[in-house]
Amino acid sequence: MSAAPQHDRLAGLLAAMRAFRAGDTSARAPQDAEPGESAIIAELCTLFDAIADRTQALESELQAVRLGDASDGISSVSASVEAVSDAAGSDVTSPDEILPVELPFLTGEPDRVRDPAILVVEADPDVVFAADAAEPMRDAAQTALRGLGGVRDRAAVLRADSAAAVHDAVARHRVVSALIDARGPRDLLDTVLDTLDATVPGVPLLCFAPDGDPAAYDRAATVTRGRNGAEVVRSAAQAVERLTLHWLTQAPVAPDPLAEPAESGYGPIRFEGEKVLVVDDDVRNVFAMVSALELYGLTALTADNGPEGIELLLRNPDISVVLMDLMMPGLDGYATTSRIRSRPEFTDLPIIAVTARAAPGDRERSLAAGTNEHVTKPVEIDRLLALIRRLIKRG
Repeated sequence: MSAAPQHDRLAGLLAAMRAFRAGDTSARAPQDAEPGESAIIAELCTLFDAIADRTQALESELQAVRLGDASDGISSVSASVEAVSDAAGSDVTSPDEILPVELPFLTGEPDRVRDPAILVVEADPDVVFAADAAEPMRDAAQTALRGLGGVRDRAAVLRADSAAAVHDAVARHRVVSALIDARGPRDLLDTVLDTLDATVPGVPLLCFAPDGDPAAYDRAATVTRGRNGAEVVRSAAQAVERLTLHWLTQAPVAPDPLAEPAESGYGPIRFEGEKVLVVDDDVRNVFAMVSALELYGLTALTADNGPEGIELLLRNPDISVVLMDLMMPGLDGYATTSRIRSRPEFTDLPIIAVTARAAPGDRERSLAAGTNEHVTKPVEIDRLLALIRRLIKRG
């Protein structure tokens, strides 16, 4: 075999190995061997194919275990490993010599085994997009990861268009957030959401419905209503912001052995995706507040003025509590709170006034307008979280 063909086959093998490492378990070594080929090259190709065959067989059985009876599936995995080992030949009869494969859903530390990922469900570009903007969901996810610096090297953006694709993504990765395009067909939305509920319940979910598309917004509002950790985003920029926040708040953090307990005495607080509406016209305050709330498991919706806040309440009746800035231009927090309280469905909705004002009489005025509590900035996050928890439980 000449030097050039040997080099070509080695290059092909390397490309297949890189694709395999990136998650394509269907990748295989080049099969066109030439007379006089190096025995080492042939052996490398055979060994790589055996590894890929075994991994693909394990993945198939892993999905069967998730969908069927676990004990039967584990037995099938064992049988498939033996069959692949026999097929690979005497040089690779020991499975441990091929590849140490973990079963993430059976281990005690699944999040360490699997790399994190953002799952995107893209609508059909031929139906809803121009040719130069074919993958806005994927682009938004990749933009979010680029903004996280070195995290991008160990992160993935996965596309899914069916229940099987969602199962496959969950089996290979730890899904940190899901971004779904509401412009797709409703049956696809329902299928993907049902599968996410079954495989990764509680995963943060963004449903993209751009401004100017009322049909998409109606679909998004319907499928997210009553679902903890789910919200509607109206632009690619908003999707990038929310994905970044999900990544930062969902990423596993090793406990700090030197960390001291909070002095407030409220103890550890963790929520389960309950929705909080933040009404504030200061983008810096909003970002800081939302970051803190979502770090503790709350889902934050935001409005930068009173009328928008009321509109969000009407569209999201499952909001559990409102954080109301009092000093806003136009309809201020006092008037906004009064209008909210004037609606019978919001009579008992917890509203916390959050304001920089600490003048005499401010607290009494905000309580008279209909707030339940009055908190001054800078906010003590432990106290705020304790108030939210108490008001939600009371509600």
